[in-house]
Amino acid sequence: MIKIGLCTLGCRVNQYETRAMTEYLEAHGAEIGSFDEKCDAYIINTCAVTSESERKSRQMSRRANKLNPDATIIITGCASQLHPELCATLPGVKYVGGNEEKLAAAKAALELTNTPIIEPVMADLSFSGEFENYAVRVPDHTRAYVKIEDGCENKCAYCVINKIRGPIRSKPRTDVVREVRALAELGYKEIVLTGIETCSYQFGLTDLMRELSEIEGIERLRLSSVNPAFINKRFTDTVKDIPKVCPHFHLSLQSCCDKTLAAMRRRYNTRMLKENCAYLRENIPDVCFTADVICGFPGETDGDFEETLKNTKELGLLSAHIFPFSKRPGTEAATMPDQLPENVKQKRCAALSSAVSESQKAIVNGYIEEKKQFKVLFETYKEGYVFGHTENFISVRAKGDEKALNNIFNVILTNLNEGEGDYLANGVII
Repeated sequence: MIKIGLCTLGCRVNQYETRAMTEYLEAHGAEIGSFDEKCDAYIINTCAVTSESERKSRQMSRRANKLNPDATIIITGCASQLHPELCATLPGVKYVGGNEEKLAAAKAALELTNTPIIEPVMADLSFSGEFENYAVRVPDHTRAYVKIEDGCENKCAYCVINKIRGPIRSKPRTDVVREVRALAELGYKEIVLTGIETCSYQFGLTDLMRELSEIEGIERLRLSSVNPAFINKRFTDTVKDIPKVCPHFHLSLQSCCDKTLAAMRRRYNTRMLKENCAYLRENIPDVCFTADVICGFPGETDGDFEETLKNTKELGLLSAHIFPFSKRPGTEAATMPDQLPENVKQKRCAALSSAVSESQKAIVNGYIEEKKQFKVLFETYKEGYVFGHTENFISVRAKGDEKALNNIFNVILTNLNEGEGDYLANGVII
């Protein structure tokens, strides 16, 4: 029996794809080992959203070769799609694939292990325009991610993903429904629809959400992220009547300054953002927003950042992933003038993080004072406590045992923790 270790770098889509490869390998008789132990073969599903993530992808390949110099190494994903020749020079690499036919990478691991290869096999890295259609039967997490879309056709100035993920293509609705129904039968209660640009799903995203909400056993539906331009009045008027849609939306925000958004080539402005979020708040009780934000984009002045800071405070985010701008070779932003020094970017990240922390406290403390009751899906257990999320994505810790996992309980928030990192609020199961 061949033992194969798999490593995933990057986004939830990559994690979903790696799980699909794992299930393929298991179905074909392979033993799945730890990536940190000696295996016969290793598969690295790479990331290239930043130069650093691409460097880490290559580092994982070298680590695998060090664990077993005789192992077959398979590289697939974004880094190999972008720089296949470079990946092919890494020691032990026998197959270089890209972002289509991920299952072909798993098949290559089975076929090429213990086979003498003079030169690495190079997959066809062109995009067919067809969605690679497979299903994950047993996800890694309590909240089951389901990939419904691949590709991106935006041309954001800072991003290389549109080049390495190809054109938009989507999983047929009937196949999504079949996959989710199977997950419901296994006891999964929350589904997160994910993709590279999830809102670009081609077969009616809100129609899909409505159909999924009718599946018995599914109690919650989320979108992994949303384009702020997508959550318009029409979207809100539709999803407010789908009771299983969670009142939480993760915004692919990037900036809250019109000048910076225009320089980034984003297709919305702050007026649109504020109007869409305000309408959601008016129509969906307790809705919360989280976001991704980049600080220190080329040409961002102190005044531009102050505009982002002001508008972000007005949005009242529950949390945010805040990143300093990082040059990505091959993108427009990498060669823009007025690149900012690292210390300025880090200072702005800290200021924005502090502002989001204050809005987070205000939101959670408001619910504590209100003694509001939430439904929490508990996902992990540690040392006498269970951890999970409310419908609107407040992280909660409560006393409990492992029997609570993958179950939804009514919880009242009691107090807010600060600075502990793993959770936001203590709660009591009632």
